[in-house]
Amino acid sequence: MKLEKHGIIVIGMIIACLSSVNLWISKAEGQEKRFPSKPIELINNTPPGGPLDNGARIITGELTKELGVAISLSYKTGAGGLTGASYITTAKPDGYTLLTASSNVFTLAPLLEKEVPYDPSKDFTFIAYYGVSPTVLVSESSSSLVSFDALAKFAKAKPGTLNCGSTGLNTMGHLLIEFLRTRGIEMVHVPFKGAPPTISNLLGKHVDLAALMYSAALPHVKSGELRFLASSHKIPEPGVPTLKEKGFSEGEALGPGIGFLAPPNLPKPILGQLAASFEKVIRMPSVVASLDKIGIIVDYKGPDEFKKMIIDDYGTMGKIIKAAGLNK
Repeated sequence: MKLEKHGIIVIGMIIACLSSVNLWISKAEGQEKRFPSKPIELINNTPPGGPLDNGARIITGELTKELGVAISLSYKTGAGGLTGASYITTAKPDGYTLLTASSNVFTLAPLLEKEVPYDPSKDFTFIAYYGVSPTVLVSESSSSLVSFDALAKFAKAKPGTLNCGSTGLNTMGHLLIEFLRTRGIEMVHVPFKGAPPTISNLLGKHVDLAALMYSAALPHVKSGELRFLASSHKIPEPGVPTLKEKGFSEGEALGPGIGFLAPPNLPKPILGQLAASFEKVIRMPSVVASLDKIGIIVDYKGPDEFKKMIIDDYGTMGKIIKAAGLNK
């Protein structure tokens, strides 16, 4: 009788242990399914302090609150942004490694660089496009080039006379200059290494005008040193025409858009959660206002629309590059 009672107690203990194990397994499985459950790493393929970095910090500041986990910025720069972009294509597709990048690495690099280790339409998961820092044409404030029409008239009357600076070869500014050249507005391209020397040479009147990112030119326009002549996209400053408004329908492809991406084959539930969270944050009035202050025009696009825009712009850029005679 005592032996039988002892056996019942042992069996009860075993059942209790098994129940505890099953409960622990269930909790563990639930934790694995919950996303996110640990910090997210955001790769930036450009150096700290630029528009991508500043924009990412504004958005991730709110996104951290929305997702409930920390988001750290890591910089993988080099090769015109290809290093960081290619890194994300081989990262684990679990939502914990993301990329912030401009459209340059999807619409320009594959067409101009000799070796690009990815296919922009296949090797990424597009999450959210949040805006653009338009490419703008600017002149020094005392210049006689007071408008795009004045620029076009002078360039057509004296082709190859005007010198136009850019932030470097194969940048959006360079492509804008080449594009206008194929449309009869011929200028001499003068590449510099980045925005600061381009602006310095324009202010010093060593070049007649420059093609820059809106975010780089904006402080100097506000100070009265520079003047906007035209833009790839509509900007807040009144009276500045877009290239499209001036008859160049391809103009919007010449402004670098900015967005967030993940490795290929990101599971749909994780993509859906990230996309919804990014959209909520990007549409916040406080975020829109903060991005506007640094020269980023907010224009949200979800995963499918973002991918379609990249594919369409890639096609447009291919035509522009071919017409300009630029080769890999």
